[in-house]
Amino acid sequence: MRTAAIIAMAAALLGGCFYSEDALISRGQADYPLEEGVYSHTPYLADGVTPFDRPAWTGEIERSWGRYVSDDEGFPHDGARLKEIADGLYIAMRRDEDNWSYGLIRVFPGGVATYHAPECQNVEAAILDRYDVTEHEEERGYCRVDDWDRLVGVMLSYVDMMGADLPIDGVYRRVE
Repeated sequence: MRTAAIIAMAAALLGGCFYSEDALISRGQADYPLEEGVYSHTPYLADGVTPFDRPAWTGEIERSWGRYVSDDEGFPHDGARLKEIADGLYIAMRRDEDNWSYGLIRVFPGGVATYHAPECQNVEAAILDRYDVTEHEEERGYCRVDDWDRLVGVMLSYVDMMGADLPIDGVYRRVE
C-alpha cells in the first residue's frame, strides 16, 4: 500500500503516471532549454485546453545540479530535470520520496514552456505492448518504466497518437 501512496504523490507533483525506481536522466545528461529568470506558472483546467484566469505562481527559477529549482515558495516543479527527445520536446523527471516521475515539456522560443504528464491508462495498449510497459498491479493508471529507451519510445508514440490534441497541463512564461 505504501508504494501506491508514493506513486499517487509523484503523480500529483509532476502530474504524470510514468515512474521509475532509479533516475533515468543523470545530471550529466540533463538539458537546459529554459534560461534562468523569473517565470509565471499558469495551470490549465482538466480539459487540457483552458488556462486558469491568472498565474498560480511567479518566481525565480535557477539551475542547480542538473535541475531547475527555486527559492520562491511553491514552485510546482522544483527539482525537475529535462532531457530532449525531439526538437523542442523534452522528458521531465522529478523525484518524490521513493521514485522518479516523468512528463513532457515542450519549449518554445522566448521563454515559454508547456507541460503535460501523460497518464498510462490514456496510452493505447498497442504502444505499451510495443515497449513492454505494463500498468502497476495495485494502482491503475501508473506504469513503471525502468529503461530510458522504452520511456522515450512510449512518450514519442503518445505524442504522435495525440497529434494536435495533445493536452496542456500548464504553461510557464518568462517575465524577467
